[in-house]
Amino acid sequence: MGKKVKITLTVEASALYALQAPVSQADVDAKSGLEDDNSGSSPGNGTIENFTSTVYLNNDVQWVGEVKYKNGVDQGYNVAITSIVYESDDNFFNNTTLNGTGGRSGNVTSKVKDEDSLQGKTDTYTINFSVYPKGSGDPKPFSIDPKLRIPPSS
Repeated sequence: MGKKVKITLTVEASALYALQAPVSQADVDAKSGLEDDNSGSSPGNGTIENFTSTVYLNNDVQWVGEVKYKNGVDQGYNVAITSIVYESDDNFFNNTTLNGTGGRSGNVTSKVKDEDSLQGKTDTYTINFSVYPKGSGDPKPFSIDPKLRIPPSS
């Protein structure tokens, strides 16, 4: 049972890229959004850190980045998922760091382990991503910390 799940990070790229260091996590969260194709949601206060995606044993999860276009000012920017980092003892994947495919539109895909002991667990992980400016220029790195959930066995 279960299916593949695609998690999409949308970013107000030009606004986030324009922020001067140090950038607060609240600023990153305010200019970022998450959605997935499996009815993911942010229970409670609707924040990024509460966004929970339900994923399934022995099925792929893909993370992609997209620019949230506002009045054309974000045209030419790119968002790349650089890595997914999981620091829990109940790691849902075979590796604690899942590296992206690289480049201006990098993404990450990995298969959830097929371990019954993970059923019913929810845990926080980190999405590391970069915003690439129009044309040339160095990307700026950011991160957010949402949650993954594996449903209990039925």
